[in-house]
Amino acid sequence: MTYPKLLQSIGRSWAFPTKLSAGVLLSVTILFVAALGILFTVSHNAIEKESLAKAQETLNGTVNRIENMLHGVEVATTNMQWNVEHHLDDPNMMSVYTRELLRHNPHIVGCAIALEPGFYDGEGELFHRYSFRDRTRNDSILTSGNPMEIEPFVLSNSPYVAHNWYNIPMKVGELCWIRPHAEGDEILSTVVTCSTPLRNKEGRIVGVLATDIEVDWLSKTVLSTKPYPNSYCCMLGVQGTYLIHPDSTRLYHTFVTDIVKADSTNVEVKELVESMLKGENGCRAVNLFGKDSYVLYEALNAKHWSACIICPESDIFYANERLRMYATIIMILGLLFILVFCFLMVKMHLKPLEMLANEAERIAKGEYSLTIKPTTRKDEIGSLQHSFIKMHKALSARISELKQLTEALQQRHEELNEIYAQVENANEAKTLFIHEVADRMLQPVKLIESSVRQLKERHKKGQLDEIPTLMQTVLKQIKVITNLLEKLGR
Repeated sequence: MTYPKLLQSIGRSWAFPTKLSAGVLLSVTILFVAALGILFTVSHNAIEKESLAKAQETLNGTVNRIENMLHGVEVATTNMQWNVEHHLDDPNMMSVYTRELLRHNPHIVGCAIALEPGFYDGEGELFHRYSFRDRTRNDSILTSGNPMEIEPFVLSNSPYVAHNWYNIPMKVGELCWIRPHAEGDEILSTVVTCSTPLRNKEGRIVGVLATDIEVDWLSKTVLSTKPYPNSYCCMLGVQGTYLIHPDSTRLYHTFVTDIVKADSTNVEVKELVESMLKGENGCRAVNLFGKDSYVLYEALNAKHWSACIICPESDIFYANERLRMYATIIMILGLLFILVFCFLMVKMHLKPLEMLANEAERIAKGEYSLTIKPTTRKDEIGSLQHSFIKMHKALSARISELKQLTEALQQRHEELNEIYAQVENANEAKTLFIHEVADRMLQPVKLIESSVRQLKERHKKGQLDEIPTLMQTVLKQIKVITNLLEKLGR
């Protein structure tokens, strides 16, 4: 068999299994894609809901911890407020109270009592007492009356009456939290201050009691909040300043409104910032810094501050994407397995048909030897094989009979050819004999003709004496012709 014919034969033998396998694969692929599409849609929604619930639970826990921490500071501050207000007439007790507050609250790093200018006679225009915990000296508590020391470890060149921790509670008349303040890019404090106004017996605000906690103390709680690997938590202060953020360059003097100004077309971020500044709680999907993210936010501390968790969408749906990847790989492997399995199964089941086709082609070429073995299959293909074998046996019997008849006819034909040859030879011999007899009769006929002519002439002339002789000649020649005719008849 030549190479093109071999390729053509292989193409014929593989065409139907390939088409059938491709059809099955296409059908199964459509079903798989539809099923996986529904599965992924449902799982996507379920994972989104579960992931956001997990992040919200984490945020709630973080907010609760922060509020508990802040509430502890508030309680300590208000408890000390009562003692200070009942001993405003004794300036010496102010230093004692600041030290006592630090001694009983190790998480508080500073405590200040500042009274309105000229409150005490003989104590100068400005009066304040400040105690702070020196972390570099085994948390020893230091107290100072120098009005120029406003924050622990950081000296300010302006008096306390120029700072928010004193002015804001004096103005609003209630406890409030003051964020770390900065001038330009310079951070002037690394503490968050809880300030509450001090009132005299008449109820008039005459000063401020302030307690400081380190931003690092809050940061450890906030920044440790990571429900997902790439998520992070931050805190916003009044007017949207960053109190706590993983990127330290954004702290204190960077406003979230700067994000809106940088990308004024991002309406979702603008709405998010407005909602957070209003002290609302919620969850929004936004594109933040070029990444699709979910922002969960919650107000705390009487809605002056907010905590939020930024979760990249890739983290939230990581499990779903991993499931999608695994499912896709399994689907591809499954489809390949189905394709190979279907192809081999169809090829195996069609092999008897291929053998029957080859046998039919051999029979068409005149080769009648049977090479198909009897099968034990009970299906349609087995029935076809049995029928083909029976047909082959019947055909072989008929072919054998035809061969015998052909041989008999051939023998008869040869005999007829021999007889025909003999007949031909006989005809030729007969023809030669007739020609020979005819030639031998020609002379007697001529003699008879000549004798008869002479008889007529002698009769006319009356010469009768020669007539008997001529008659004898005619009779003799007639006898010769008669003998020749008798031989010809035999």
